[in-house]
Amino acid sequence: MDKEQEKQEAVEQKTRRAIASTEKVAQAAKDATEPEQLIYIGPNLPGGRLAKSLIVRDGFPAYLEDVAEKAPEIRQLFVPVAELATSKAALSVPGSALQIAYAAVIAAVKGGI
Repeated sequence: MDKEQEKQEAVEQKTRRAIASTEKVAQAAKDATEPEQLIYIGPNLPGGRLAKSLIVRDGFPAYLEDVAEKAPEIRQLFVPVAELATSKAALSVPGSALQIAYAAVIAAVKGGI
């Protein structure tokens, strides 16, 4: 390989590394600006306050803070959309954290939240 080809290859390598680095930075910025979507997998709340499968952004909805004070387990029932299948499967496992949280919310609903 002559010197001109070596220079050209070095330039191409630097260019590929710069592009890869730029793509990583762009993806990190995108990830930082996109809020995570959560889906509610708990029981419906009375009065239409909260329905199963509601999708929210930016975490737990502020309008449900009073419910969370009485049944803090409700927060566990907002799961990332990407984890929906595994979370739904965990709901059917007796003694799992999600199953216990679901039962606690049901009890709170029966208790009049």
